[in-house]
Amino acid sequence: MLRMNPHFQELGLKDLLPYKLDIPDEGCTRSNGTQLCFDAGEIRVNEQLVLCVMHTLWAREHNRVANELSKVNPHWDDETLFQEARRIIIAEVQHITYNEFLPTLLGKQVMDKFGLTLQKEGYWNGYDETVNPNVIDAFSAAAFRIGHTFLPTRVERWSKAHKFIASKRLSDLIRRPFDLFRPGVFDEYLMGLSNQVAQAMDDSITKEVTTGLFKKVGNDFGLDLVSFNMQRGRDFGLPGYMEFRKFCGLPDAHNFDDLHGAMANYTIGKYSSIYSGPDDVDLWSGGVSEKPLPGSLAGPVFSCIIATQFSYARRGDRFWYELPNQPSSFTPAQLQELRKARLARVMCDNSDIVDTIQLWPIVLPDHEINPRVPCRSGIIPNIDFSKWAENK
Repeated sequence: MLRMNPHFQELGLKDLLPYKLDIPDEGCTRSNGTQLCFDAGEIRVNEQLVLCVMHTLWAREHNRVANELSKVNPHWDDETLFQEARRIIIAEVQHITYNEFLPTLLGKQVMDKFGLTLQKEGYWNGYDETVNPNVIDAFSAAAFRIGHTFLPTRVERWSKAHKFIASKRLSDLIRRPFDLFRPGVFDEYLMGLSNQVAQAMDDSITKEVTTGLFKKVGNDFGLDLVSFNMQRGRDFGLPGYMEFRKFCGLPDAHNFDDLHGAMANYTIGKYSSIYSGPDDVDLWSGGVSEKPLPGSLAGPVFSCIIATQFSYARRGDRFWYELPNQPSSFTPAQLQELRKARLARVMCDNSDIVDTIQLWPIVLPDHEINPRVPCRSGIIPNIDFSKWAENK
């Protein structure tokens, strides 16, 4: 099992992540010495509260899977249970990322063009040892920071009946995950994540992160995430936005007039008042200013970089969950079970009060195409761990 904090044991609620006792001020804004943030496998767990919620959700899922495996294989020792649970969690994350998150972000056309659509059955033979699965600098330093434009000004809590309860300013939840120590609040933020409307992908960013990022207690201001993004791209030595238009097969723009149609006229006017030509536009800035592709949240350049990265991550990974003939391969029966993995199921199984959720929690509920269903209805499939049973 992963180490957890049974903070709500007396109330019969699920565990939280352990306290961060080692360097307690690292990545954590505490107002007094008794306040503690959370510890996890990743240092940024406390960066903002809803990120902490996702870390907690997956740590709980690991322990749930380890527990299920121990039932079907009582003779397995701790190490075997841990490694197999870890392997299953990685497969679940891979499946949900490519089956739910990427289609929402990129749309079906881009998914098909870059070979990102998962198989429905059987093994996938797409591993290529010549593909480097490492992270592209343009992806990590610019394109995948597209999420900064989706950020809300306030983060909402909703009830299990999907009714709005309250909200807090995003800047008050950055490096301050302390709300999660109140019983029931974890589930309310989880419900908020599946019910709150995201901001559009555009060139306007909430002031919560352009003037209030990492603000200290008592201060009215903090840092500016947009300035960070521009500076990070320059520190990385990333080519500008125009170079990536060419890399992605889009027409070159010799002057700002050539960008009409690719982004809003207002944005082009702003660029022309700052820069002498399109070659001066930074990758992140140009990327979030693009008009989204049909059925996608991202524009053509960011779609191209993100899809290229996720193509490399799948084709270049010898441990990818769909692969055959590897020491790490799942059996065909196990692989079919892993294809049942759904974010909705993970949310149902690892929360306390959630009893209905839409089938695709990343997308807002809709009576016809994304209905809310009861967790216990059987509509959201469960993984059958008997496929992992091993004879002594």
